[in-house]
Amino acid sequence: MNDALPGILYIEDNLDNQRLVQRILGNQGYHVVVANDGPSGLALAREMMPVIILVDLGIPGLDGYETTTRLRSLIHLHNVPIVALTADGSPGARERALVAGCDGYLVKPIDPRRLPMVVSEFIAGHRERVSAPAEEADLLRAYSQKLVERLEQRVLELSAANAELGELDRLKSQFLSTLSHELRTPMTSLMGYLELFEQGMLGPLTKDQQEGLVVMRRSSETLTQQLNNLLYFQELRGRTMEPQMLDPIATLKPTFESFQERARGEGVLMDVVTCQAAPILADAKSLTQMTQALLDNAVKYTPRGGRIRLLFHDEPSRFILRCEDNGPGIGKEHLEKIFLPFYRVELPNTTVKPGAGLGLAIARHIAEAHGAQLTVRSQVRIGTVFTVVFPR
Repeated sequence: MNDALPGILYIEDNLDNQRLVQRILGNQGYHVVVANDGPSGLALAREMMPVIILVDLGIPGLDGYETTTRLRSLIHLHNVPIVALTADGSPGARERALVAGCDGYLVKPIDPRRLPMVVSEFIAGHRERVSAPAEEADLLRAYSQKLVERLEQRVLELSAANAELGELDRLKSQFLSTLSHELRTPMTSLMGYLELFEQGMLGPLTKDQQEGLVVMRRSSETLTQQLNNLLYFQELRGRTMEPQMLDPIATLKPTFESFQERARGEGVLMDVVTCQAAPILADAKSLTQMTQALLDNAVKYTPRGGRIRLLFHDEPSRFILRCEDNGPGIGKEHLEKIFLPFYRVELPNTTVKPGAGLGLAIARHIAEAHGAQLTVRSQVRIGTVFTVVFPR
């Protein structure tokens, strides 16, 4: 906005009227700022201090009456004139506009010669009033009733929309759950036969076949992890934990050894720093899945030649699991969003990574279900650290 010129806020959805008012009042030394609807007009009104506000009463959605009432609640606009600029010339329309909070009422079509003069009068202090107090009271009651009716209608619409969304969410969950189960059945057979090939139970393999088998195994494990995440996510609401006292290091050893092998295949060095840990109360399957999610995220985003460290630290009052990497890092604006289901950070100049964006959401859910806290620290181009603290 040009601070050197007096500002006028014009709330109008018709482009031709916008241009006409801007041209008329612009020639008189005003700077006209246009909003296409009520909400955007309110947003602009909070940011500027106009000398006058012109409102079309027929704007869609939040209409001009409701917009005016809301504008009147903004303290810094208490003395700013609001003038209705509308095509509604029906009996009682002027009075309804004044009761809603307008200080004046102009009927379209816009008169180019009269508009600047009227604007000047209202800026100078002119105000219109409802003629009789009794009439004003009746109009206020009618206007209040109209607002209540519109609110009731909005509540009904939102309730219907919410019910429809709930049904769509149920159908989506049912579909994903069915799909996950159906895909896991052939994956079980595929993983089983890969195991038989690796053990030589189906005959000897050439060197090239063995190398191909390694790639197939790695890809199958990635797909299985994604299916497990999807299935687990669908079962979150109804899933119950089965906690027991377990050795966290021994429980997670197969997981981090498997990921060390995967990291080597990706050209990434993965160190594991263990400790003598006292047993913790945890669900073994969920603890494993949470750790898999953190390691999968680290291996996925750490570039070739990078490094990952998985550290375990035991204290009398808590057990700590930390996953560090020197990958591209995560911007501050994404740090909390990465725990939302299906949220993915698209990194510039990098290929799209596989996955559905569920791993970290599941990891946080599992941590919280154990009474633990999962936090993240990250610096762009330096790396990321995920820390899970289990209280004893």
